[in-house]
Formats: sequence, C-alpha cells, structure tokens
Amino acid sequence: MLHSTRTIAAQPQTAVGRARARFLLGPLVYPAYRRYWAAGFLSFTAFWIQMIVRGWMVQDMTGSPFLVTLVPVTMMLPMLFLSLAGGVLADKLDRRRIILTTEAGALVGYVALSIIVALGVAQVWHVLALSTATGIAFAIAGPARMALVPSLVPKDRARSAVALSAVVFSVAQMIGPAIGGVLIARLGTDAALFSSIAFVAPAWLLYSSIDLPKGAYRPRLNGSPLKSVQTGLVYTFRDPTLRGLMLGGLVVAITFNTWPALMPTFVQGVLSSGPEALGTLTVVAGAGALVGSLLVVAIADRVAHQRVEYGAAVLFAAAVAGFAASPWFALSVVAAGFAGLAQAGYFVTNMSVAQMATTDEMRGRVMSIRFLIFGLQPIGALALGALAEAAGVRGALYWFAAVGLVAFVLVQFLTRSTRAPAGARQPDAAPDEATPAVRVQIK
Repeated sequence: MLHSTRTIAAQPQTAVGRARARFLLGPLVYPAYRRYWAAGFLSFTAFWIQMIVRGWMVQDMTGSPFLVTLVPVTMMLPMLFLSLAGGVLADKLDRRRIILTTEAGALVGYVALSIIVALGVAQVWHVLALSTATGIAFAIAGPARMALVPSLVPKDRARSAVALSAVVFSVAQMIGPAIGGVLIARLGTDAALFSSIAFVAPAWLLYSSIDLPKGAYRPRLNGSPLKSVQTGLVYTFRDPTLRGLMLGGLVVAITFNTWPALMPTFVQGVLSSGPEALGTLTVVAGAGALVGSLLVVAIADRVAHQRVEYGAAVLFAAAVAGFAASPWFALSVVAAGFAGLAQAGYFVTNMSVAQMATTDEMRGRVMSIRFLIFGLQPIGALALGALAEAAGVRGALYWFAAVGLVAFVLVQFLTRSTRAPAGARQPDAAPDEATPAVRVQIK
C-alpha cells in the first residue's frame, strides 16, 4: 500500500492511535470533501434500496433465478460499454457537472419506476429497462466520481479520502438493503421505492454545492476521444502494478463478487424465508464490508497490498462456499458477514492503490478501465444464474468459489514477476500526451 511520509515515533500507543484516527478521518474537515462524502452516502443508499427492491420484485413476479440475476446484470452491463467514454469525459469536462447530470438522470428513473409500481402496472421488462437506465447513469458518472476525490483535499490526505470514499459505499450497502427489506415487508414495494427518492434528491443538492478548492486539478484533455481512450489503455496496461490490479480485479469481479445476484433465490428457495431475511443478510454483508474497509485503512501502512489481496480473495471464496453450504439462517448470516468483509478488503485495497498509482491527467481513464472490469461482472452473473437453473443454487455457488480462487491464484502467479518495484516510473502513455513522471511508492 501507499507509504505515508508522516511518522509517529516515540509516542505512547494511545497517542499513536489518536494521531492515526485524526489522519484517517481528517479529510472530513474539508467542506468540499464532506459534502461529497455525504452526497455519496445518500446516493449509494438509494442505489442499494433500488437494487434490493427490484430483485425482490422480479423474484416475486417470476420465481426464476435467471431473471433475478438480470436485475444486477442490467444495472452493471452499461459499464462494459460506457465506462471508457466516461473516463474520457472525466479527464475532459468538469467532473462535478458530470455527476450532477447523471444523478438527475438516476432520480428520473427512480421516480418513473415508483409511479409504475404505484399504478399497479409494473412488469418485468419495466424493471429491467429502468435498471439499464440506472446502469447507464452509474457507468458515466463512476470515473468522474472516483477521479474527483483527490481534487477535494490536500495531497497528504488523498489516500485517506480515497479509503473513506470506499467506506461510504460499505455503509450504504449496509443501510440501504435494511431500509428496503423492512419497507417491503411492512409497507410494500411502493413505499420502498419512493423512499429512495428521499435519498437521491438531497444528494443532488449536496453535489451541486461543492466548490473545488483553489489549485485543485481541473480536467483539460484535448484531442480525439478514440486517441484518448487508447492512451488510457496503454498507460494502464504498460504499468506492471496497474496491470496486476486490473487483472486480479477482473477475476474476482466475475466470480466471487457475483454471489449476491442469487441471494433472493437462495433466501426464498433454500432458506424458505422472506424479504426481511433478505434484508438482514444484505445488511450483515454490508456491515462486514464496513469492517473490512476500516480494517484495510488501519493496516494500510504496515501490510503490503498484495498480501491483503491474497488473504481477502481466499477468505472471499471460503465465505461464498460456506454460504452455499449453509442449511441454517444463522450460519448464512455469518457467511454473508465474512463475504462482505473480504469483498471490501479486496476492492478497497485494489481501488486505493489504483487511484494513487496514477496521475491527475490520467486518473479518469484509469478509473474507467476499472469500471470496465466491473462491467464484465454481468457475464459472470449470467453464467451463475444459468448454472443455478441447471445445477441448483448451492452447486452454482460452489463452482464459482472454486473456479474463481484457482483463476485468481493463477493470475497472481503470472503477473507477480512483472510487478514494478517500489517507486518505479510509469512508462510514457503516448508521445502526444505528456504524463508527469510522478509515481508514488507502493509497498
């Protein structure tokens, strides 16, 4: 992971702990970042409410594991086609305005689905079509949202700001499904869907109030969009560290990380439970993700990021296999918690190192490639759903855990020998686009 230049030697342990806490939470003292953080919490909470409600609606309408997996697929598939374009936009245009525009689009989609459900005319194709629209907004905004973070705080707080941004997603993943599950059970899907509007509307207002600090990087990319995409790809895959991060992330994204797509089917078909159980499992997974995110931040200066990735991947595979084997709800809860912890541990590490291992000029495009990798996750989810139709939910999860772990170990073995030593210089991206030779040290 990234090495802080600050040392806190020769101090009592309690003082070290207080200093560490102040450094990790310090980004929140900056108004621009605080508003960004709060807006992200509200926006992602709305997203998770929508995800849980839409999945349950399709399960209730059809009872088909394959169609249930289409909900996250349609919400994530646009990343496969639009992330690179979003990265170019993030390096060319005002990143805050990109976020505002896409948040407004997501809000319109939430309102539309809420009205359709309230009128009692909702069909599966409505859910899938509007999920696709949500995915489009998310794909375009994602690179800009991530690339904006280092511009909101001083450079010595950038690493903490990136990690805290990942914590926001974990907290929202914990709270959003809880709200959705409880509202479905007590008030119905109408109330659950309308509740998401109450989150995303103030999120838009918070994003609109963000003013970039003086001296913050402002995108100014020129030239052909296609050439810009090519430059971003060359920059990323010529760098050994970025290449290893991207390929490892790809394996995890299309294997272990698809397991929540079958959660509604597992809850109803295997555990014989309802929406409250679904909400509980997702909340516990979110709580595990929160713990995992904070744990990664706490050990960032002491443990090499490769070790964190290895450990998290092994734990993730074991947790998914344990979830598949569980005949009892309590055991499923424990497995879901460990799966969330491992998931966050892996992806927070992966994202933080990728963010800080690039330059301001390239950050949007590098992040877009990371989103492109996540855009491939629906391929894994579709395969998982199809396998569940043929071999059952348990068998599908077993296979994905085993195959994913083997593939991850293989990728790490093949890329390890090409990883850059600490402080290695990034190869030039392209002759027509000068990139500062500023590199961070990665442990």
